[in-house]
Amino acid sequence: MMALLQQMLQTQQRQTEVLRQTMENSHQLAMAAVERGAPTTAEGAPAQQQGQGRPGTHLDFRKMNPRDFRGTEGILYADDWLEDVQRSLELAEVPRALWVTSAASQFFDIALTWYRTDSRASVKGLSWEDFRKLFKEKFYPDVAVSALEGQFASLEQGSSSVDEYAAEFFRLSRFAPSLIQDEGCKARKFRRGLIHAVRTRTSGRRDATFEQILMEAQIAEEDFGLKPKRSSDALGSSSSAGPAKRPHFQQR
Repeated sequence: MMALLQQMLQTQQRQTEVLRQTMENSHQLAMAAVERGAPTTAEGAPAQQQGQGRPGTHLDFRKMNPRDFRGTEGILYADDWLEDVQRSLELAEVPRALWVTSAASQFFDIALTWYRTDSRASVKGLSWEDFRKLFKEKFYPDVAVSALEGQFASLEQGSSSVDEYAAEFFRLSRFAPSLIQDEGCKARKFRRGLIHAVRTRTSGRRDATFEQILMEAQIAEEDFGLKPKRSSDALGSSSSAGPAKRPHFQQR
């Protein structure tokens, strides 16, 4: 039985290596086409070359130390990964026609299996926009998005500091765009979630911006000593206090 499992594992590893090598070869062929000026996708030639006149390569992308993606990390990691990879591709000045193969080179496990078996994702010439759509369709399940939207809808400062509340506000808001359709909605939603002592020291004007409310809340917290006290503050940094706990956000 063990021998059979080992054989299956070795076969899977060989298949994965073959796929990754195929992706590398496809990338190199596409790179050569770009350097010759030939179009590589239905969208036409790659985006303009910047800087020194040489398009970025897969190696330039790898130098940005992009994170791996296995498909089991959860929706928040998946969203961060997708945005981080796109930023790395932009900074490395990799031609847009090569973005999909470069991003997919960071796939392992479930993510790699999905990319290998989903004919829509592995199609040649897939645009980055279509890749993002398919990626979100696979790794942003509706139930998870709905749960995060619900958390954002009921988010309040609770025992967290203003900065901690703001960070959580940003973290969840990207999954609830319908609740903050403009700057005014965003500012009012943030203000409503502040603790009463801080909220009363911020502007209640409807034209107040999010940045204005945040700055006023930070000043109020600092000037009036309103930063919530937690047990870890009183215990200091002694090892007997145990690991720091995640701030508690009030849910209505």
